[in-house]
Amino acid sequence: MIKTTGFESVPRVRRPQWGKIAVRALVFLGVVLALWSVTARGMVQYGPDRPGDADGFARVTSCEQVGPLSRGGIGSYWFCTADVTTQEGEVRSARFRLNELTPADIGKPVPVEGSRTFRRAAGKPVVWWSVAPGIAFVVGLAAWAELHRRKRLRHRTERWQATVRLTAASCVLAAGAGPGTGRGSRKIAPTEWSGPRYWRLAGSIMVPGAIFATVGVFAGSADAREILAVLGFMCLAAPIWLVAFTPRWYRTSEYATAVTISADGFGWYRRGQTTFMLGWTEVAEVRLTTVEHDGLVLRVIDFFLTDAAVGRRGELRGLWQLGAELGTHRLPGEKGAYRLPEAFSDAAANQVREAMAGYQPERFRVFTAEIDETLVTA
Repeated sequence: MIKTTGFESVPRVRRPQWGKIAVRALVFLGVVLALWSVTARGMVQYGPDRPGDADGFARVTSCEQVGPLSRGGIGSYWFCTADVTTQEGEVRSARFRLNELTPADIGKPVPVEGSRTFRRAAGKPVVWWSVAPGIAFVVGLAAWAELHRRKRLRHRTERWQATVRLTAASCVLAAGAGPGTGRGSRKIAPTEWSGPRYWRLAGSIMVPGAIFATVGVFAGSADAREILAVLGFMCLAAPIWLVAFTPRWYRTSEYATAVTISADGFGWYRRGQTTFMLGWTEVAEVRLTTVEHDGLVLRVIDFFLTDAAVGRRGELRGLWQLGAELGTHRLPGEKGAYRLPEAFSDAAANQVREAMAGYQPERFRVFTAEIDETLVTA
């Protein structure tokens, strides 16, 4: 058979490009702030007053201009305080929201509604230009994600040319006795987050949160202090809400990329790409190989079919002797093996070990290898 990348992308491990990550983070922050500002500007648009529906009338006593950063995003807004006379004749002081009252309302009664908190009794038209950018952003982000996924997993037809060879792989965990006594199944996301990775990401969010909170303490505007305090709290709470975005939570989705190991067999699913489920009678060996080089670690899962199953599973063609990328090096595939098209994290590899030990220890082996740079090919 010809060694091609077939219908899948090869497993890849690359160094983080911190410059691009920083630029993308700044662009995303700028877009979110712009959408926030545009949406807030549309929300402070008011129509004609409705005096017939009023629960009372407000007379402005003072106004404060806030900005350039406030709960309305970027821009200048008015915060006004007024004395509200209810229908029962009670007079209460109330602070109104952004631009709900302005200095132009000083000296005239403004109809309000509400009992405990008050708001201007006026129409609230939906301003299309404040809603459209947010909708366009969400739709555009979803479209970009789908196109990026398809590009990353695009079909390839060129022959895979490895640029390095691997040293002879060393077996660090031989096949055990079996079969195991495990029940049910394990669904494992290749990108499962380890504890250190989770806390690194959480820490990178918490640091800006600490900065927001510190700046907020010294901010001169009460509104700026409030906004910075909210942003700081959200960022400092990253260890709590970040859990919802980890692969451990979304791997149960029917669309999630995952390897399934059960008492019945060994399977793989990736949306729109190769999907298979093999019974254990078709699988001769499952192998976890770890390659380390120059501070980078690549973990791949290869599996070998039994003689009776070879050539009978056409959906596996794209996985035949699949290669891999480690940094700038293109690695060869494992001879005679089918490779899952994903680099496995340390946490995911540990789960594979646990699952195979529970279900089929006699079919599982672990190897390590290194790149032999003296054998670099042209």
